[in-house]
Amino acid sequence: MQSKIIEYQGAMLHYQIGGKETASVIVLLHGGFGSIADFAPLLPRLQQHYRVIAIDTRGHGCSTLGTAELTYAQAADDVRHILRREGVEKYSLFGFSDGGTTAYRLGAEDKNIEKIITVGAEWHKKHLDGVRPMFEAINSGFVKENLPEKLAAYQAANPKPDAEKWAAALKAMWLDEGASGYPNENIRQIQAPVLAIRGEADFLFAFDDWTELKTELPDVHLMSVPFAAHEAVKEQSEIIWAAVQAFQAA
Repeated sequence: MQSKIIEYQGAMLHYQIGGKETASVIVLLHGGFGSIADFAPLLPRLQQHYRVIAIDTRGHGCSTLGTAELTYAQAADDVRHILRREGVEKYSLFGFSDGGTTAYRLGAEDKNIEKIITVGAEWHKKHLDGVRPMFEAINSGFVKENLPEKLAAYQAANPKPDAEKWAAALKAMWLDEGASGYPNENIRQIQAPVLAIRGEADFLFAFDDWTELKTELPDVHLMSVPFAAHEAVKEQSEIIWAAVQAFQAA
């Protein structure tokens, strides 16, 4: 994978591109407090089948936070900017957690998306009723205590690490109930086929929110992953890979 950096909206956005040059494009969007490394268990196989573009969300991995507020709308705009830079018109999306929420926004707004795969991705602000206290408690101390490996990886990779700003930016994004936040009912505008994956023990993505996608989306497949929680890509990568292959072949 070749690393590239592009300046946009005050941030230095890092992404990697590789795989088969003549194959269809799949864009990888990682989760909050994560990086491109979220997809490490699948990257070698994805590169054998697709032209892969993996993006570090602003403020994550090797991407700086910049001057624009971190929102799902901004994350989607960053993706579009990178794809324009690479001359990509048609593509599929594979988003984990926050990356999946961003993928839903992109799918609702852009009609050149071929397929969407999400893992553990919320889509409506109403889910905040169940997780608001946890999100409101997030700060650098919370990250240090509960996510020490992610914090260490961030501090090692990011050109301008600032754990306090990092945590505050994600907290604000997760609690955003405005137009720049969750896609909400706009998800109904998605025309591309969707594979929505949920670990059976996912404590962040509610079961009812997941099953409701069946009535909200015109073309959706729901998959529950056994023996997995929120990070199903890491916890059950073989099952996830089999599902990706079947979905792309359908």
